[in-house]
Amino acid sequence: MARAATSASLAFHPDQIQTLAESLSRAPYAAATPASSGNLDYDAYRRIAFRRERALWADAGLAFRGEYFPCAYIYPAPVSLYEVADGQATPIAFDVQAFDAPSDLAPALAAVAGYSGFRLQNPINDPHKFDEIAVFQGASYFRSLGRDQGYGLSARGVAVGCGNRDEEFPGFRAFWIERPAAHSGFAVVHALLDGPSLTGAYRFVITPGDATVFDVEATLYPRRTITEGGLGAQSSMFLFGAADRAGVDDPREAVHDSDGLEILTGEGRRIWRPLTNPRQLQISTFEDVAPRGFGLVQRARDFGDYSDNRDHYERRPSLWVEPLGDWGRGAVHLVEIPTALDTTDNIAAFWRPAEAWSAGRPVQVRYRLHWGWSPPVETGLARAGRTATGAGGRLFTIDFTDLPTQAGGLAAAAQTSAGQLSPVTLDALPKAGAVRASFQFTPPPSGPAELQLRLTGDVGDLSETWRFRWTA
Repeated sequence: MARAATSASLAFHPDQIQTLAESLSRAPYAAATPASSGNLDYDAYRRIAFRRERALWADAGLAFRGEYFPCAYIYPAPVSLYEVADGQATPIAFDVQAFDAPSDLAPALAAVAGYSGFRLQNPINDPHKFDEIAVFQGASYFRSLGRDQGYGLSARGVAVGCGNRDEEFPGFRAFWIERPAAHSGFAVVHALLDGPSLTGAYRFVITPGDATVFDVEATLYPRRTITEGGLGAQSSMFLFGAADRAGVDDPREAVHDSDGLEILTGEGRRIWRPLTNPRQLQISTFEDVAPRGFGLVQRARDFGDYSDNRDHYERRPSLWVEPLGDWGRGAVHLVEIPTALDTTDNIAAFWRPAEAWSAGRPVQVRYRLHWGWSPPVETGLARAGRTATGAGGRLFTIDFTDLPTQAGGLAAAAQTSAGQLSPVTLDALPKAGAVRASFQFTPPPSGPAELQLRLTGDVGDLSETWRFRWTA
């Protein structure tokens, strides 16, 4: 169908969502009533298909289409959907006939009573074929990807208490999807967020391409003082890699949606922190003022880095958060949680402001999300690539690439917060501009250690700073 299901339309303006969010924040939180018992498992849920001819704007000749997801499996909470066109918001009424399922799932499908989210499609890879370019489903989670990529990590509208046992998961309650203009290269989505501690009004401008870009504007309305808020939040999976294969019984070389956290500080310093699958929960913080960007990144891009011809982790997107405006003082937080499954997101990253969010004081934030092959950051510095360990995690090798060709006086500056490091050995690799740094680490009698290493030369720093947390 070209338009939303016929129903009463109301005048729409984005400011109305801020008014709704502010009003909602003044009332006690009430969780959404489930529209499904959630009694379908993963495989059964995947067998329910949306009928393509029922897509939003299916016959409108536009560059975007919309499809909906049923409330079932782990998505029992319904969301309200609206199409916005000509200044009017029209409810998209739930219709179970929009879905198709095998006969054995007919009773379960008949019990579904709402939509749990939606996806946007665009001919991003083939002008004659619509592919997914964005999915909003589950709490405040959403995901995207660039051209020729496959889905991997997710973003979140906001994080509250991430890494704590009492973490909250605010959710998007409603979406207003703007009908794109003819030949428009972007789509606009508005969202209302609600959770125990805050509400929020969001506007997403989504532009697909080699890197798909989300311009995000949000106003948050705290119900209470929040000291553990998180902006630009993202979730990923890291099972094992070259530096983390102890006890691994798997024919693949590595399994992860992201292999490191990259940060561009307010002073222009670049930091690379390889991810790990820790033995126990660990949280790392990187204090900064007015950060220029950060994100969970997939740097290993060759098939041989994984040798996985099914999941193709080399095609997973990186996600870069580019703050728009001054985010002030705070810290990038990295949360790493133990996991034995490649189906579990065990990595989270976000920016936590130093100043708490106070009840009754709106928090306005703007940022840009880049979903693509690599962050849009060029600093002229060598990048840390493969990190590998041996000898029980005490021998380290770090491969740096893109070293400036005229780098003179090449040396390594390394340090540790505990234990001792041997002198660093630097060896040229066959690839031009590539060098391997190697050293032995003698750990402390107990506790973790924070390791750092960067390449220097006659003109100063030649590489980003590689950082690693060693644990017994």
